[in-house]
Amino acid sequence: MNWRYLGYFALALLIIHIPFVGPFFRIANTLIHESSHAIVALLMRGQVLRIELFANTEGVTYTASATYAAALLTSAAGYVGSSIAALGLAVLCAKGRHAVSLWLFVILGAVNLILWVRNPFGMVWLAVFIVVLLYALRRKGKWTSALSIGLFAFVLAESVSSSFAILWLSLNTPAGAGDAANLARETPLPAGFWGIIFMLQACILGFMSARIVLRKRANNR
Repeated sequence: MNWRYLGYFALALLIIHIPFVGPFFRIANTLIHESSHAIVALLMRGQVLRIELFANTEGVTYTASATYAAALLTSAAGYVGSSIAALGLAVLCAKGRHAVSLWLFVILGAVNLILWVRNPFGMVWLAVFIVVLLYALRRKGKWTSALSIGLFAFVLAESVSSSFAILWLSLNTPAGAGDAANLARETPLPAGFWGIIFMLQACILGFMSARIVLRKRANNR
């Protein structure tokens, strides 16, 4: 067991609950979630109209899909994309490629700032987030590794916890269950079904992500 990484995780989970600071970093997962909708829409020959990011860590992506199948895949992409991103960040952390992780966030943030995000809060948050990333990259060393591991922990925690939140909403207030509600309107399957699917994939990929980091880093000491 890699106790150093467990310490980073514990610190990251503590920071998540600090007012103002916690939500600032939790929006990193929202950025990934909404960007996943946008990327899949583009891959399916659709359009990304705009993305909005909010201070309460919520977000929304407006897209235009070319086909019915494209609309379904775009709606499903948010939660799955966050879980896959957590897995990818785990691999980079396990290999010590912390600068690569931060540069990927810089690129994703810049693309959103230039092309998609248009609400004032979202634009300001992206600009500040990019500056924080670039500062850590400039300082190198522990600054880069700490922020990289912290962002991994934030994304992992948020991808799993948000999947349970959408499951709860899909079972209790299905009309307000976001992506699960969108999929329920487009398919014969209820929002609760999609909530369960989102939760299961998040837990499976989340477990794999944590296992990759803790086991590989421990073996490489």
